[in-house]
Amino acid sequence: MDDVEGAVKKVRKEAQAEAIANGELSVWAQFSDYVVFGDSRSVGFTFYELLDSQRVLAEAGRTIDAVPDCLNVIKTLNPSYLFMCTGINDVSIGLWPTPEEYVAAYEEKMQLLMKELPDTHIYINSIFPAKDPAFEKSELWRNIPEYNNALKAWCEEKGYSYIDNTEVFEEHNDLYDIDGIHFQEAFYEYWAINMLAEIEI
Repeated sequence: MDDVEGAVKKVRKEAQAEAIANGELSVWAQFSDYVVFGDSRSVGFTFYELLDSQRVLAEAGRTIDAVPDCLNVIKTLNPSYLFMCTGINDVSIGLWPTPEEYVAAYEEKMQLLMKELPDTHIYINSIFPAKDPAFEKSELWRNIPEYNNALKAWCEEKGYSYIDNTEVFEEHNDLYDIDGIHFQEAFYEYWAINMLAEIEI
């Protein structure tokens, strides 16, 4: 079943990318009834005016620890889809020195979100890796693949929806900013297509 689902998602992403390239489809018009919860990387969705700023709850330095602080706003918006887009700070600040500790903390936040938003489908994005020269700022970012492996295994165990961004990074990391952390405007379309392909219709 996993292989079949993977094949279906791949076909969906390819079809979306082709329609967008042909000018037949706007990826941003497909976002409706959603909330993006994220850090400075997610700020790009509003900085470049791609998504509704009221639905992108993003802030520099944000980690999953900010979930309780944003809960009332998310509940007011009552989205059908919640995209969790944190990780770069979670790995580097040292609160969760191991992937296992991070996953345990994430589970607490998921339980809170599911309790307060029973009708919202939550999608957990994998953490985009950092690249040089970012490691001059934090060597801990070299551990992101290990954190992603733990996140993926945890999501599979719990039945949570995991968005694997590996291919987006591998194919479009030339669209990173010069800091090796943040993204140029063109990058966001590929990330958005990958998120949309995971939505369970």
